[in-house]
Amino acid sequence: MRTKGQGDRFKRMLLVGCAMTAIVAVAAVTTAGAQDAFPSKQVEIVVPFAPGGSLDIGTRLFAETFAKELKVPVVIKNMAGAGGLTGATAFFNTKPDGYTILAASPAAIISNVMLSKNPSFDPRKDFLPVGYLGASPISMVVGKNSPFKTFNDFLQYAKANPGKLQGGVSSLGGETHIMFMSILKDTKIQSKLIPYTKSADLSMALLGGHLDWKTSSLVSNMPYIKSGDMRPLVLTSKWQDLPNVPTGPEIGLPSASVDVWLGYFVHAKTPKPVYDKLVAAMKNTFKDAGMKDKLFKAGWAASYKDPQEFGKIVSKNWDIFDDILRETGMMEKK
Repeated sequence: MRTKGQGDRFKRMLLVGCAMTAIVAVAAVTTAGAQDAFPSKQVEIVVPFAPGGSLDIGTRLFAETFAKELKVPVVIKNMAGAGGLTGATAFFNTKPDGYTILAASPAAIISNVMLSKNPSFDPRKDFLPVGYLGASPISMVVGKNSPFKTFNDFLQYAKANPGKLQGGVSSLGGETHIMFMSILKDTKIQSKLIPYTKSADLSMALLGGHLDWKTSSLVSNMPYIKSGDMRPLVLTSKWQDLPNVPTGPEIGLPSASVDVWLGYFVHAKTPKPVYDKLVAAMKNTFKDAGMKDKLFKAGWAASYKDPQEFGKIVSKNWDIFDDILRETGMMEKK
């Protein structure tokens, strides 16, 4: 038999328990409601490179149509540094609610993760692929006043003048750096390497005569190629608007065959309803023929791939880059 004091204490405990249950229920309903209402504010895309680069150009063209599909503003946030690793790490530390998306390339989430001593994330476990936008060849170019009309001209001079040529890249550890090193490895020539942090600065250095050659994405070089200010000598893969420019494998450069791709990721802890909405929105965005045409003119071969296909590309690239980084001496051999 309960005393009066015990009865009062039991009532208070019962009331507290009911209140806690109500709070949990309200929280669950609120969370579910927030996911159902997604997106209810602007979405941010982190581009881990400086403005004007290939990922920045591609993402800005994509974001115009993506914003219409989501019916909220889509804001681009450039966070350059460490070959894309700085921005990718900052993205990893954001709240996993779907409002922050990472625009990534192999440099940002594969090669520079491999080259880092203490990466804070593993993209294969910590990131969820939303979709693959497309790929762009890496191009080796010279200025319009260069004496090199073909890659063979360049090669013969380099062999006769070891170490005299000076070349540049815009991202150490990235696809352009890998092509640079692949050319040196496959031809056994010597050239100084000058790294730049911004693609625009690298282009100005070549146009100003401070460099003899550079390796950059076709997206970055396309405006200068069209204007005649740069001459492409080699591509990592064929481009229909440049049918006379050979690919690396076609002229004895088997290692110079890795393109840059652009795809989008969210945090692995993103709620599934939110993730599914983003996947659907990206898929629908690719139904816009105008967007794909703009991307092609910029140097991107837009070709949507769903999360499953994209995930396989990332896994395959992980193995490919591991081999290339070791073969070019950028990473110690096993």
